[in-house]
Amino acid sequence: MKLGKGNLSGGHKLVLAMLFIGPLLVMAGKWAALPTCEFFTRAFSLGGLSKDMQDRVTYVLSVPFGAALVVFFRLFLGIRLLGPFRSILIAVAFQITGILPGLVFLAAVIGIVVAIRPLIKALRLPYFARVSVILSTVALIMLIALLASAWLGFASLGRAAYFPIVVLCLMGEGFARTLSREGVGSALWRGAMTALVAVLITFLFQIHGFRGLFLHFPELLVVETGCIIVIAEFFDLRLLARLNPPVPISLPSKRAGEKAKSAARKAAPQESFER
Repeated sequence: MKLGKGNLSGGHKLVLAMLFIGPLLVMAGKWAALPTCEFFTRAFSLGGLSKDMQDRVTYVLSVPFGAALVVFFRLFLGIRLLGPFRSILIAVAFQITGILPGLVFLAAVIGIVVAIRPLIKALRLPYFARVSVILSTVALIMLIALLASAWLGFASLGRAAYFPIVVLCLMGEGFARTLSREGVGSALWRGAMTALVAVLITFLFQIHGFRGLFLHFPELLVVETGCIIVIAEFFDLRLLARLNPPVPISLPSKRAGEKAKSAARKAAPQESFER
C-alpha cells in the first residue's frame, strides 16, 4: 500500500528526515548532562538576547509556527481560510495591538471595506486603482482611530495605529471578494476561521514558556518546515471539511461567463480594426 500521495522520491524522503533529525541532534546537544551543552547553547540559542530584541525575534519565530498551524487547519482539518498568509500576518499584528482591540478594529475595517467596495467597483476603476483606493481608505480609518484615541483618552484605540495597513487591506479585500463570490455564510465562516487561527497563534506566543521554548530551541523552525511537508504529503485528510458552508454551484459558471465577457471586450477593438 502506498503511503502518502507518492510525490516524494527516496531522495526527498531523506531530506525530509534530515529536517527532523538535524534539529533533534542540536536539541540533544543542549542537554545539561552532555559536555556539548555550553557550546550548543551559546551557538544555537536566542535566550541571551536583550528583552527588546527577544520581543522582536518573537515575531519572526511566530511566522513559521503560524504557517504550520495554517496548513494543519487547511489540509488536515479541511477548514477553509481567507488564504494562507492572512492569519499569520494578523497574528503578528495582534502581538502589537493586543487580541481584543485588534479583533474589534479588524472587524470595523472589514465592515467599512465591504461597504465601500461596491461604490469603488461602480467607478469601473482598474484593479490597481481599486486596491489603492482601499489602501488609502484604511490609512484614513487608522488616522481617525488615532485621533479618537487622543480625544477620548482610549489608549487601546491608539494601538490600532500599529496595525499594518497592508494586513487590513488584504483581510478586507479577501473578505469582500469571498462575500461577492460565495455569499455571506462562506465569507463569515472563512473570516472567522482566519481570525481564530490568528488568535491561537498570538495566544500561544503570549505564553512565556511557549515563547521561551522557541527562543531556546530556534532549530524548531526547521522541524516546522518538515511538519508542513509531512501534513501536505501524508495527512491531507480534510477531516472537518463538512463544516465549511457550501459554495453555490452556480458560481463557477458565473465566473466563466464573466471571463468570457471580459475576453470578448478585449477582443472587440482588435476585430473592428481588422475589419
